[in-house]
Amino acid sequence: MYDRPDRTVDRFDPDPTKSFTLAADYYVDPAVLEAEYDAIFHRSWMFVGHVSEVAEPGHYLTADIAGQRIFVIRGQDRRLRGFFNVCLHRGHSLLEGKGDVGRSMITCPYHAWAYNSEGRLVGARMADRMSDFNFEDFQLPEVAVEELCGFVFVNLHPDPKPMAETYPGAAEEIRRFHPEPERLIYTSVSEFTIAANWKNVGDNLLECYHCHPAHRGFIDLIDMGTYRNETFDGWSIQSGDMNPDNGVYQTSSGNDGFVSLFLWPNVSLGCLPGQRGIFAFHFTPTGPEETLQTLTYYGPEDTESTDEKAAFTFFNDILGPEDVDLVENVQVGLRSLAYHQGRFICIPDRPEISEHAVHHFHAMVLDALSS
Repeated sequence: MYDRPDRTVDRFDPDPTKSFTLAADYYVDPAVLEAEYDAIFHRSWMFVGHVSEVAEPGHYLTADIAGQRIFVIRGQDRRLRGFFNVCLHRGHSLLEGKGDVGRSMITCPYHAWAYNSEGRLVGARMADRMSDFNFEDFQLPEVAVEELCGFVFVNLHPDPKPMAETYPGAAEEIRRFHPEPERLIYTSVSEFTIAANWKNVGDNLLECYHCHPAHRGFIDLIDMGTYRNETFDGWSIQSGDMNPDNGVYQTSSGNDGFVSLFLWPNVSLGCLPGQRGIFAFHFTPTGPEETLQTLTYYGPEDTESTDEKAAFTFFNDILGPEDVDLVENVQVGLRSLAYHQGRFICIPDRPEISEHAVHHFHAMVLDALSS
């Protein structure tokens, strides 16, 4: 009979060259996800879209932040504001998806309470027949909104640290691979529902140790000798030049390499060879062992070039499905009686295969949960 691992032992170490990974329970226990909702998702900057999607007064975006519905709207004064997406009468959502209310009020589809774009209640049917109804009692609670290089984020914490302080240097790095990200527009989106914990998806995103055995096309497309893998305060980056002699696809315009810049806790901004814009790779938990992975592309126009179509075909048909298979297989293995913690391969000079960014990610998870 084999000796089962001692699940009371935690061998995560601040030194990545000595550390073991997060314990398996972090990926399967519903109580851990509930704790993460409060400690991570309700206290961090969450990606919701791009300024091109809320460019004019009345334009809005909605999002679900770990069970909390919010919306972001461009006001008639052209200011961008965020609110909890809940009518203060009985709790119904006010808006769905994304769209444009124009100069109209935000009207609840349940009982038709109406709010303006500044969150003030301006209409409640029959309220004039109430002796003591005070409209000022029903101001929609705001959430913090910021833009980072044209990308829109919200934070449910009442007093969040500004994004520039949360991710120092990230904006400058984004502008290195696209100098005018604010001028991009929504172009396309692809989604994968993955039977795996959100951190499992993040782990896979943040290392290329698996690329040689599992992504033959990617290591043909990218010159792995140029691959960069660095970590910073609140963010990390992987990048590499395109291999001009690859057999995956050729490009005649757009970016000539790969970039994936991860912003804690669950979005990466980057590009594939041939893309003229930026993708947002966003992975959100929909359960303890289920994740919605969304790749939204923002390009210079609302149609994709031939090169960009080739890049998306590669992601949707090859790279994405390969990763889905990997993380779903790992999710099953995390429940094995024989598995508790793995060991990081973190090499001091950080070659392309090093797992420093995954260790960096795990450290932020543990720090958030402990604080």
